[in-house]
Amino acid sequence: MLRLLYIATNLNTSGGVARVLSVKLNYLVEVYPYEIHIINTHGDTNNLFFSFDEKIQIHALDRKNQKAQNLFSYRTKLNKKIEKINPDIIINCDNGLKGALLPFLLKNRIPLIYENHNSKNAKAPTIKDNLKLKLSFFIFYLGISRYKWIIVYQYPNRNKRAKNFKVIPNPIGFEIPDKKHSLENKEVIAVGRFSYQKGYDKLIKIWRLVSKKHPDWILNIYGEGNHDDLIKLAQKLNVLSKVQFLKPVKNIKSVYLRASILLNTSRYEPFGLAVTEAMACGLPVIAFENTLGPKSYIHDGKNGFLIQKDNFEDYANKVNMLIENENEMGRVSKSAKESMKAYELTKIMKIWHELFQSVLLDKSKKHI
Repeated sequence: MLRLLYIATNLNTSGGVARVLSVKLNYLVEVYPYEIHIINTHGDTNNLFFSFDEKIQIHALDRKNQKAQNLFSYRTKLNKKIEKINPDIIINCDNGLKGALLPFLLKNRIPLIYENHNSKNAKAPTIKDNLKLKLSFFIFYLGISRYKWIIVYQYPNRNKRAKNFKVIPNPIGFEIPDKKHSLENKEVIAVGRFSYQKGYDKLIKIWRLVSKKHPDWILNIYGEGNHDDLIKLAQKLNVLSKVQFLKPVKNIKSVYLRASILLNTSRYEPFGLAVTEAMACGLPVIAFENTLGPKSYIHDGKNGFLIQKDNFEDYANKVNMLIENENEMGRVSKSAKESMKAYELTKIMKIWHELFQSVLLDKSKKHI
């Protein structure tokens, strides 16, 4: 039985990476003959937001002190854990600094796959965090040749592309509904943690423009994290009564089926799982075209809408157009759902299975 080891971080949150891994690994362990382990490098194995199949073994590293000078200690603990698990393949899903360092920290030459969940356009709110991002990208590119495969959502610039890059999108985490979405509720949603990346400050400014024409519509934002500044902004713009900040929901499909439009205002978005899942449920989606992820599967005016960067007025006008045009909303809804069939779970996981088998075959050839 092929033994897979995933190295990830922050599995205790409701973030997109944790959700993607729960969907994918639960499917793999049920459908294919894999033994699956996860090392959660930041967080314990308790109180995980998403459910993982009981056959999946989740391990935590004891990292009480996470300062840079303790990298040697981290390396020692990590290699001991890997030696005990003895995987056939390691999949690195940690897109932070220590994830970038992983190829240089491993003792054993186990086939290594990098599963990218970050964006080349990633930005942080502080100079320190931006420098850390740039350092992570720099170290990652130094270690490209140490990976058997690097899985991305889109190919990077040609001058930074290697032969071992492969595009595999995230799958839809549930069966695409057969029933047509009614789109009757006067509810618009956004889904994702309260962070600088998600650009909810932009969204609230856009919603102020929408509310002037449609005060009977409500914006529900589902996420986790500190949103005090967003509440203050909504108060300042006199839209707090038209915006609700809600906790993340495990059964997110029910949220999509109740809403009528999904808005994405991310500053960067490597893929956008909430966007594809909303589209799979028949929700019309509006996003900024500079976020790359949505741009790769939203065809403007056909299955959704893309707005020029930070053009809040055009964005609000597009929301108003959908609210006021039932036929247009229905047309986009149908097209969005149809376009997401390419991202069905069975199709995407078949690609992963074939990739793992090819790595195993190549590994066995080298031992002949």
